[in-house]
Formats: sequence, structure tokens, C-alpha cells
Amino acid sequence: MAVLLSEQKGSSLILTLNRPEVMNALSSELAEQLLLAVQEAGQRKDIRTIVITGAGDKAFCAGTDLKQRKDLTPDQKWAQSRTLWNVNQEIWNSPKAVVAAISGWCLGGGLELALYSDLRIAADDARFGWPEMSLGAYPGGGGAVILPRIVGRAKAKQMLFTAKRMSAAEALDIGLVERVVPRAQLLDEVLELCREMESSSPLGLAAVKQSINRGADLPIKEAGEVDQALRRPLEGTKDYEEGIRAHFEKRKPIFTGQ
Repeated sequence: MAVLLSEQKGSSLILTLNRPEVMNALSSELAEQLLLAVQEAGQRKDIRTIVITGAGDKAFCAGTDLKQRKDLTPDQKWAQSRTLWNVNQEIWNSPKAVVAAISGWCLGGGLELALYSDLRIAADDARFGWPEMSLGAYPGGGGAVILPRIVGRAKAKQMLFTAKRMSAAEALDIGLVERVVPRAQLLDEVLELCREMESSSPLGLAAVKQSINRGADLPIKEAGEVDQALRRPLEGTKDYEEGIRAHFEKRKPIFTGQ
């Protein structure tokens, strides 16, 4: 059975973690396949958005596969953690908008996948947490780096220090997720969000994603320089010309990513 499923709907690529028997835990094989799938999607012009979700009724992703991990040497554990870090960096730096569609348990490495995505939509049965803190370590894929950037330092410390589980409603309250929807409507809501984002030019979306991700923690002047360097190349694109032309012709633009 394939550990990662890939399905294209319109210009959205749905990547489904497919290990429901272990709550979609991240094995080395699954992490490597996910890394390759996000890399390939980033290069495809027919893909505008990437959706990451989990198979089955129990979990988005329960984190790293501990059954596999317990038999690894320290060096092998470290190599696996680096693979997970690379997956998260690929998601963070992808020119595509990445949306995590979360239902059930979203723990540890699974929560890191969600946090490095651009947007997080949760079903009302979603539950979040960091079990690593009760296992003698802490998140190995960059969770301690990204979490405070999303929910603030104090909330991040509270989540990490206590290893307490959090409901979807609590996650929405602290800004961990952008929206909570009924479980049955999750994928439809996410795909509708993807269609809304597709009204933006692909080049503009890729650039503004970089501007936000790279500039959010820089001083204003430095962030502004990053922003201007990313914005300048858009001036001469065919998409920008098409967008202005469509505006005056009172029609929807047809962007080609050029």
C-alpha cells in the first residue's frame, strides 16, 4: 500500500498521508516521499496550491513513527529528524500555497507539518499537542522555531513545556489555525479556499509568500529591502500586464505564470 497518495483536483494537488493504521505516523519512507512530492509540485505550472491531509478517521498525523524510531541508533534518529526538517523547509519555501487540512490527532511531527504550511484549516474534532516533551526530547523538525512565530512566545512555551493536548476551538483562539469547520465539510472548505487563492497570479503569490516568511522577523528597513527585491521582477511579467489589461476590460485575468 502506498504510504503517500496524490490526487489532483483542478489546480490543487492533494497529498494524503496514508498510514491510517498508525494514525499516519511519519516513517522515513513517508517523509522522503512527501519531500519529493512537494519538490515536484513546486515546479509544476498546472499546480497552484498543495493540500496536505491524513487518511482515515483518527488523525491528520500522530508525529514520528516511534515504533520505527525505537530501533534506530542516535545517528539514524538524527538523520530522520533532518529529513523531517527538510520536508518542513520545502513546504515553507515552496512557491505554491500549502494548506493543511487537519482532522483528528495532529501531534509532534504532524503538527510541525501543519505549522510550516501557509494556512491551517481544522475539523472540529482536531486535537493538537507535542508528545515529544513527555518522551525525553522536544520536536525535531523545527517546531520550537515556528510555533512562537505563529502563536507568540508565551503560548508556545505553554504548549511545549506542558505537553498538554489542545482542542480545535482552543487552537483557533490562540491563532494556531485559521478556521474550524465541521468534519464532513473539511476538504470542501479547503478546496474552496484554494480556489479563492487561485485568483491571484502564481508569480505574485510566490513572491509575497517569500516576503512574509523572510521579512516577518526582520527590522522594517531590512524587511522592506527583501520585499522590494522580490517585488521588482514582477513589473515586467506577462501576468502583470494581463492583470492590468483585465482590470480595464472588466474581466477575470488569465494568468500563465510568465
